Amino acid sequence: MSAYADQEELDKLKAWWKNYGSSVIFGVLLGAGILIGFRYWTHYTEQRLQTASVLYDRMLQDFHSKKLETARQSGESLLKDSSSTPYAGMAGLLLARMDFEAGDALSGRKHLQWVVEHAKDAATMHAARLRLARINLDSGDKQAALALLDVKDQAGFEAEYAELKGDIYLAQGQREQARTAYREALKQLPAGSPYAPVLNMKLDDLGSEKSS
Repeated sequence: MSAYADQEELDKLKAWWKNYGSSVIFGVLLGAGILIGFRYWTHYTEQRLQTASVLYDRMLQDFHSKKLETARQSGESLLKDSSSTPYAGMAGLLLARMDFEAGDALSGRKHLQWVVEHAKDAATMHAARLRLARINLDSGDKQAALALLDVKDQAGFEAEYAELKGDIYLAQGQREQARTAYREALKQLPAGSPYAPVLNMKLDDLGSEKSS
């Protein structure tokens, strides 16, 4: 009886393997492939990040050494080949600074816009957005400046956004909106911030609410 039961179980196993064995093998191979692919991608990503880090450090060194053409080449290479790394955004900011210092405002705007659209680091993106909005304001394009500030997630830059909105409203002659924005900026500053006197001075310059 035992031998018969064993043979029956063996037959069942053979039948199951015949029906599902290929699926099991496929699943094992698929799992192994995913694991190998994940490890390869992780290694590839880390390698790209390290390469971008070295290139950005070289760009900074060349910039501070006044080797501006070499620094620019490194920066453009980061934007082209390492756009998925946070170093590309930082390189874009530095390229924009170099452009403006060289008197090339058009290229500077383009690099800032690239950072706004492609930066992987939120702080870098917001720095570029605020800088571009300030440039638009200074050039007289108040609506474009205000449009750039219309973002929900301000990632710790709430005070900077509110202050710049106040500056734009003031330039538009909307003094009450400016006052509200400056007060919001003050509220967003950390306690004891050394920048609070600047915002208070802007509020004082607006005068009292009745006289505005």
